Amino acid sequence: MVCRTCGKKGDHWTSRCPYKDLALPAESFVDKPAVPETATAAAGSGKNTYVPPGMRAGADRSGTDMRRRNDENSVRVTNLSEDTREADLHELFRPFGAVSRVYVAIDQKTGMSRGFGFVNFVNKDDAQRAINKLNGYGYDNLILRVEWATPRTN
Repeated sequence: MVCRTCGKKGDHWTSRCPYKDLALPAESFVDKPAVPETATAAAGSGKNTYVPPGMRAGADRSGTDMRRRNDENSVRVTNLSEDTREADLHELFRPFGAVSRVYVAIDQKTGMSRGFGFVNFVNKDDAQRAINKLNGYGYDNLILRVEWATPRTN
């Protein structure tokens, strides 16, 4: 347990923090940065006008930081248990290299895993090592099947 007021571990609960009188008052925290009036006037004609995030002041309109799925480094993982979540797959594949994206297919009615998922790696070599090591690996009482994902046909 960590106190949210002072950040110390294990000594006390947040509600009984002996340092709460020394902490900054809540009014000093700012949720959103101040936006100049000229930026809001340029973005829309009035206060109640919706402005898409890409058109707001300070937004990067080039689209360079938009993440695209890289099918080349994508690995398909099948025979997952119903309890498997994205964090579990990320933890399993992280030792093999930098993971850029993890997706586990979830049944919308039950909220349980559908038994397969995808892991995208930054480097293709890391993905190949993960396939070699984890294909046939026993995980959560099931034997995983790990293979290259077939590219989408849109």
